[in-house]
Amino acid sequence: MTKKVITTVGTSLFTNYQNKDKVLKSYPSLSGEYEAIDVPFNLLNERTGIDSNKINIPASERTSSKYQTDINHIKECIAFLWLPFAQSKASAEIATLYEIAKEENQDLEVYLLATDTVLSIVACELIKEWFDKDPSVKNTNIKIKCVFHGDIKAPDTTIVEGLQVKDKERFETVGFEKLLGIINKFKEKDKTILNISGGYKAIIPYLTLFAQLEGIPLKYTYEDSDALITVGNLPFSFDYSYFTDEYLAFEKIKPDKKNDNLPSKKEFIDNLSEAKEFEQLKDKFLIEEKDDKIQLSLLGKMLYEKYESVIKEDGFHVTHLLGKVMEIQVFQFFQNQYPQAQQIVLGKSIGELKYDIDVFVENKEAIWVIEVKPENISILIKEGTKEKEKMKTLEYKCSTGAFKSAKEAYQNKPINLAIVMYHHKVPNKSQVAAFIKLYEKFNDIRWLWLQPPDNYKGNVNWTATIDKFKEFNFQSNEWIDFKL
Repeated sequence: MTKKVITTVGTSLFTNYQNKDKVLKSYPSLSGEYEAIDVPFNLLNERTGIDSNKINIPASERTSSKYQTDINHIKECIAFLWLPFAQSKASAEIATLYEIAKEENQDLEVYLLATDTVLSIVACELIKEWFDKDPSVKNTNIKIKCVFHGDIKAPDTTIVEGLQVKDKERFETVGFEKLLGIINKFKEKDKTILNISGGYKAIIPYLTLFAQLEGIPLKYTYEDSDALITVGNLPFSFDYSYFTDEYLAFEKIKPDKKNDNLPSKKEFIDNLSEAKEFEQLKDKFLIEEKDDKIQLSLLGKMLYEKYESVIKEDGFHVTHLLGKVMEIQVFQFFQNQYPQAQQIVLGKSIGELKYDIDVFVENKEAIWVIEVKPENISILIKEGTKEKEKMKTLEYKCSTGAFKSAKEAYQNKPINLAIVMYHHKVPNKSQVAAFIKLYEKFNDIRWLWLQPPDNYKGNVNWTATIDKFKEFNFQSNEWIDFKL
């Protein structure tokens, strides 16, 4: 059996060797052979940019003839002088891989991830060549195989474009996203370890959080010792309520949004349930403000993407269960209001195409056709919306689906077409504006707001009574007490 290890690679393979006094003290037989690499290392490590700041030589320059002499000199010194003497002690990445292999007691398939620098690529090449030459772990039958795809433009590349520490904006907008993308591409559930002994220290907090979100054990060696530290799944979970409570606002800044399409601060706040939520989201480091545009922070991106994949994935999950609970609450409310009704049905099909109605009520005086939806329901059909997504909108229900079919089926009785939106916070300005537009097309709908307790997502010990309902008055554009 083989374990996958995804390893970020830094430059300790070189910097360890550059500490001449320490190297010769540990390996005195090297004294006659030691050859410094300080000059070529420094040339590859930094150059002066247009703005006079020092920047790393980017990965794209790996094959440039300008740097080949320096690269070859460094590779010869490390491959023929340093690695044969230091072996497992040569770099943080190598030391940790040997310790992981012994702890796991199984073969390793190691994916070497280079930063967007020439030196990191050269380190990956040297580490791969070392294990290609001798994959065996001393005194065991365990073998280590390294994978490094050195073409930064290839789909399977293990070079992380934009991952450098000289340009903060590029690190945040390109580098870290590319890093997570590559890890996600190569990770395998319950078979993957993240080795963070090498690479930039700046990414460790984010990778630690990412590992927690994905349930991936994270390993590193402690300082200069052989002690292997493992960070497993800690006993806490993440609160995604910020995304569910303020879904419409986060939809405007989700990770795939281009910078030109990001909202202004005012537009973002208009899509929040309350303006004061803006500062809370900033205090939680989920969003950041840049040039009067609002965007997700690195932390916000990670959490939002996990929220998208877990909380909103197709199939049955907690939000579907919550929706069913709310439908039952509305159903029971109308049962109590109409004890003599001819029929009250939870989930009724109507029309030739069997459109689903969440709650259906028929009594002597009138009929209620009720849709029970969360606060983030899509209301209007937007231009370019795919057919499958159109069918989820309230406009579709009015124009084509259950509401239209109900009006056709029950023409002899007054009919109430009601949309019950549930949330513990008042519907925001964006939803109000969308409902007003919907009402302009279909002025026979009623919009109700059911306000459950703040903790309703984890609490079913409450009852939907009439005082918990408000109805939107489309003439005065305000919420009023609901009356049957």
